[in-house]
Amino acid sequence: MFLKSIEYTQYEGTPKLWKLEGCTLGNINLIVGKNATGKSKTLSIINSLASLLSGERAIFITGNYKVKFDNKGQKINYYLHYENSSVVKEELIIDSEKKLTRGKEGIGEIYYAEKKDTINFQTPPRELASVARRDTIQHPFLEDLYNWSRCVRYYRFGTQLGKEHLAVFIKNKAEQPSLNPRDTDLVIAMFREGREKYSEEFTNAIMNDMNSIGYSLDEIGINAPESLILQAELPTEPVVLYVKETDLDCKTDQLDMSQGMFRALSLMIQIHYSLFTSTPSCILIDDIGEGLDFERSSALVKLLIERAKNSSVQLIMATNDRFIMNSVPLEYWLVVQRIGGKSKIYNRRNSPQLFKDFELTGLNNFDFFSSGYYLKGNRQN
Repeated sequence: MFLKSIEYTQYEGTPKLWKLEGCTLGNINLIVGKNATGKSKTLSIINSLASLLSGERAIFITGNYKVKFDNKGQKINYYLHYENSSVVKEELIIDSEKKLTRGKEGIGEIYYAEKKDTINFQTPPRELASVARRDTIQHPFLEDLYNWSRCVRYYRFGTQLGKEHLAVFIKNKAEQPSLNPRDTDLVIAMFREGREKYSEEFTNAIMNDMNSIGYSLDEIGINAPESLILQAELPTEPVVLYVKETDLDCKTDQLDMSQGMFRALSLMIQIHYSLFTSTPSCILIDDIGEGLDFERSSALVKLLIERAKNSSVQLIMATNDRFIMNSVPLEYWLVVQRIGGKSKIYNRRNSPQLFKDFELTGLNNFDFFSSGYYLKGNRQN
């Protein structure tokens, strides 16, 4: 399932208002904008929606979602409005047919597949009916929302991405907690499980991608950390990731890797884990390329775009790095402008003539952003 557009309003009617509008999406997307315009917040809003629809997170504060999906040609509209941690309105419309609607106190109607008619229901006000009423037989249309939400992955490239986390594996696998691939700190566990399930094919896919962005590796694995002395007693010896670089005679474990190298490695492991074990709907990457040099950051972004082109993945990245902007075609851009508490997005879908005119100027992509050209004909008083 494909996320076509998302609008979000928070604290409407108050001085805390924040609104996202104009966010229409394609298969490949690069969100650009100045600091504090709403790039990261846009990704966070998408990830928060996924957390709500998967049941991983309870509703809180006050917000209003208007979301459109495309499910192999099927048009899905989902609306959610909540205030003070209680749902005010929730609605699901598929191809103009209302499948679910509920209001305050959780009272509503839902389509019942067996009867081919709607039935009344009541859900607790603090729960989403789209989650609480899941039933693959009677309400199968809710599974599309759930499956999309479970396959959203959110990577904050400017963070540690698990670098400071060691892993301790319990010998009795039956006692090990299940792996949550949405937790980006669990990269060691993801690598171990991916290698056990898919053997050398999994490891080689990661090494090939690392090599293609400028990190020449002969080996990736897991072993005990050599540069760490633990004071505490643990049930078993902790382990870390390591790589063997082609031009070095020794292994380098994650604690000694550069931050940029580990971020790239962690991202490759986690994306390949998702690709090998499931069909991710949507991959979100904030601050893509942060901590990498120009050549590697550009190569990484180009690699991700090529991977997305040849898969069912929807890729949504965010950056304010000029080199990355220049290496990504304008057709994938979403430029964010913030005016007060409103973040407005300009892209080829909602401003086609603007982008077409810019292509005739002969300027590079970064000039479209730095000169404010994207505001031409869209300036607000």
